[in-house]
Amino acid sequence: MKAAIAEHESNIDLCIHLGDGTREFLFLSEKYPNIPFFYVHGNGEDAFAKGPDAQTVLDLDGYRIFLTHGHKYGVKGGTGNLIYKGMEEECDVILYGHTHLRDNRYIPSDDRKPLYIFNPGSITSPHLGDRASYGIMELTRSGIMFNHIKL
Repeated sequence: MKAAIAEHESNIDLCIHLGDGTREFLFLSEKYPNIPFFYVHGNGEDAFAKGPDAQTVLDLDGYRIFLTHGHKYGVKGGTGNLIYKGMEEECDVILYGHTHLRDNRYIPSDDRKPLYIFNPGSITSPHLGDRASYGIMELTRSGIMFNHIKL
């Protein structure tokens, strides 16, 4: 996390953590007081890191973004419940963790908002032989862009 934040320090508007390892994330937030930090807790947090819910909705730059660790939606078995929750909350974006696997999908629709689904992977313990990664989300008037950055 240190390397990722240091790499992008000059152009971070908000740094989001999607759970597990929140203790380290909170320590980093003290090192970078000019960057807003936001997190949801995961299922693997210690008592120090417990605090906010494991999910929330943020309204950023005209977009509704559903943040969750994902364990309460069974994402290791699929993202159907998570997608339904995102649609129920009328979100544009779902950001989730828990699986330690990267995900980047777009679900178009004719009768509701299209939906972006993004999992940055894991910066400390990726699964299935993948490399450590984190994500970048850019919100603009013309759309949303996601990138996975591998370490």
